[in-house]
Amino acid sequence: MKIINKTNLQTEHFNRIIREVAKREMVDLKDAKFTIIYRRISHNGAYIGGYAYYGMPPRVTLKIPKDIPVDKVELAYVIAHELCHSQGLRHKQMKNAVYSRRYANKRGLDWKQYYQWANELTIEKKAVAVHTNPSKEQIVLGKREKCQRAMYKWEKRVKTSQKHYLKWRRKYMYYEKQLEKAACVQTNNA
Repeated sequence: MKIINKTNLQTEHFNRIIREVAKREMVDLKDAKFTIIYRRISHNGAYIGGYAYYGMPPRVTLKIPKDIPVDKVELAYVIAHELCHSQGLRHKQMKNAVYSRRYANKRGLDWKQYYQWANELTIEKKAVAVHTNPSKEQIVLGKREKCQRAMYKWEKRVKTSQKHYLKWRRKYMYYEKQLEKAACVQTNNA
């Protein structure tokens, strides 16, 4: 499974919840690809959305709201819903299941209770890397190492080019001798 995370939330946490949903729904995640992005704020509110391509392996995009905590129950529901799409199910085929909020509410099914287990998992922000300004000595050391790598690369190229030159020079000399022999044979035959 491959996860492309374009948010500032930890990929490992998404991995955990996706795998748990797939295990509970008995979906094979081999060759699956999940893309997680932020959604634009719409007039409908900030809820989790997504879409998936029909057919296996799963290709799912999850859209989560930015700057507000992620509702893990709703996230688990959306993942399960999109995994159903990846198995070829359309909305009409999800009428009697908890994979469709509208139909689940009409039938008296409590989809929130069904995915309540997701509240036990965590979804946290990635740790922010702190960058410090390097000292002058560190800058000079870095530049010296870069020069050293470049020198090594070019020394290697010089050695390789010398080998190639000698190889072609030997061939040239060989054919030069062949021409001299051919010229001697022609003068002897004439």
